[in-house]
Amino acid sequence: MAAPLSGHRQLRVAARGRRAATSQTLAKAKSEPPVCSAPLTRRGVVFSPVVSIPFLVAAERPAKAVRNGAVLEIDPVEPFELEDFTTEAGWEELDSGLLYKVVKKGEGDRDKGIFDKVDHFQPFPFVTVQYTAWTPDGRGFASSYAQRRPWTYQVGVRQEVQDEDGAVMSMVVGERRQFVVPFEIAFKRKLFGELAPQNQEALLIEVELLGLQPY
Repeated sequence: MAAPLSGHRQLRVAARGRRAATSQTLAKAKSEPPVCSAPLTRRGVVFSPVVSIPFLVAAERPAKAVRNGAVLEIDPVEPFELEDFTTEAGWEELDSGLLYKVVKKGEGDRDKGIFDKVDHFQPFPFVTVQYTAWTPDGRGFASSYAQRRPWTYQVGVRQEVQDEDGAVMSMVVGERRQFVVPFEIAFKRKLFGELAPQNQEALLIEVELLGLQPY
């Protein structure tokens, strides 16, 4: 008899079932040409969602996303699937199903004497971050870098995707980490103030915590 599936594996199987039910719609979307297919005149630097180290690729022109009426150009990453993010590749999986990997360890804010994780502070503090987020086809849909300004907000108040354990709440100032959010967590929720893309197997987000201000 086969071993029973874990809770998280069951969630992944359920997610695959939903994807199969909408396969015709997804296939049609994938068959459409990309928003911008002209090659870059320079080589773009992107991050691999699996190995989490920068590498150079002859990337397509950055995908265009829109936020508050402004068109943003975001460098793509290699297309990915939820199964790519394994413990063997250094990813940690939490009970919620969220996976994360620390890309660069943080040393805290020495000037302010702040060395604890974000969720140590009560009431929840204000934080300043840089972030980029991608869908499984490798296209970026949100980025503070593309907006050319960091994002500052009070964590935990609106219970957005980045407020999950393992994401910004678990970071130290100066840290950069990637986290993968399965469909079940992102469903009908916002990510950094904007509704997260729906009907996606998972979202890949990279965040760097620049600063923390206790409330």
